[in-house]
Amino acid sequence: MHRKLYWSEEMKPVLITLWIFVLVLPVVACGFGDGTSESGSPGSDLYVTAADAGTQKFAVSIQGDAVGYMQLDIADHGTDSLLITQTISWNMILMGNRRDIEMSLIAVSDREYNLGRMEMQMSDGSATITIRAWRQDSLLLSEIGTAGRVIENSTVIEGDYLPVLADLACASMEWTEGQERTFQSFDPASGMILSSTAVCSGFEEVSLLGDTVNAARLRLSQMGTRNTIWVFEGQIIREYEEGLGMDMTRVPPEQGGDIVATRDLYEVFAVSSTPISNPRSTEPRIFVLQGEIDWSLFQLNIPPIQTAIGCTVAVSNGIPGRIAQFPPSIPEELREYTLSEPMIQSDDSVITSMAASLTDGSADSWEAARRIASFVDISVENSPTVSLPSAVDVMENLRGDCNEHTILTVALARAAGLPARICAGIVYLNGSFGYHAWPMIWTGEWVAMDPTFSQYVADGTHIILATGDLESQYVVNSAIGRLSIIELEKD
Repeated sequence: MHRKLYWSEEMKPVLITLWIFVLVLPVVACGFGDGTSESGSPGSDLYVTAADAGTQKFAVSIQGDAVGYMQLDIADHGTDSLLITQTISWNMILMGNRRDIEMSLIAVSDREYNLGRMEMQMSDGSATITIRAWRQDSLLLSEIGTAGRVIENSTVIEGDYLPVLADLACASMEWTEGQERTFQSFDPASGMILSSTAVCSGFEEVSLLGDTVNAARLRLSQMGTRNTIWVFEGQIIREYEEGLGMDMTRVPPEQGGDIVATRDLYEVFAVSSTPISNPRSTEPRIFVLQGEIDWSLFQLNIPPIQTAIGCTVAVSNGIPGRIAQFPPSIPEELREYTLSEPMIQSDDSVITSMAASLTDGSADSWEAARRIASFVDISVENSPTVSLPSAVDVMENLRGDCNEHTILTVALARAAGLPARICAGIVYLNGSFGYHAWPMIWTGEWVAMDPTFSQYVADGTHIILATGDLESQYVVNSAIGRLSIIELEKD
């Protein structure tokens, strides 16, 4: 007997703000590309000597609230190599839950920061992620380890140059005003190699530990994130991410002490909107999305759940009108949504056996989907985490936020033969929209569900911005701090 899902205003969903930080943290730890606008290895004349970049420490704040420190240490490692160490120690609050975020990265590179190998570890006190990456000819191999399991990935490197730190590589290069460089960058959180662009917008006098220097001001863009970086002769002076309002400013290496955050990130990154009445209703709604955002990066038109004309989005989710038998006959164009992925291990024996147990005897695909969503809702404890969730980890630990609820639901649905996808977007709660993740499942037609909210049918304030894997979800970063919502009244 499965209970019917319900919504309780006292049950607070844990949104994807911390997950966004998992994606954004490695921006300072991703590879930088060549010193020209072409692909390939940079010439050595573009670089200042990296031998004594030494220790560079930064105080970190978010929207003006101090959260901790980040430190880079660069030392000789043999004749032709450098040992690079990056440490992060942050304190954050999300929906009343305080988390101490610790991250360390150790990498070996050549003297131009070209990546040889690296290992990164991240922990929030309740979960630990370990990421290893190394080069093998034209491949970048990586492993993500969580809860005793290892997820492997390989990516082709185009060209010879893939440094370990984006901002540090920027600092080591010589710049002229107006110069633009395109490059590859490695995101250790997802194992992906991404495309990035840096532009020198000019030079200005800034303070560097008591001295005044003429620093290059760079704009670094990557998958929707936009950082401004001030650099001078191999040193980073300051780094600012516009949407998040994350500011990293150089401080003396001896500066330290405990930092205690005072602002809840859910409130900091809340998306303003016109008042929404009866937000938990599944009635159709029409919204206008506003902000200086490149909407071409987003996936707003997903019929029948959501249709879009420009930035006007109509959400019309409900019980599917066409319900397939179970197990269903899958249309060819939907088969990709039944496949196993590195983080959605729908072919793992633990997942397949649970899916079979949950859906055995289902009258149709809609009932099978409801059984899966009900199991996840009841079984997975709501708890904010800083993690890279995988379905088998969630199945083992049965705790997490909306990301864990979503990825386990999608994996179980796929294991049961139901096409399923991850949705990343926003939802209305407590007077504003917040960033969120939820699943959609094909049961004859697509239906959005939300086990985090205890909803068989996700309510009409669930606005999808992207669907799919980690790379597709990166675009959500570009909306943070720039988005506002207006609901249009119905005729």
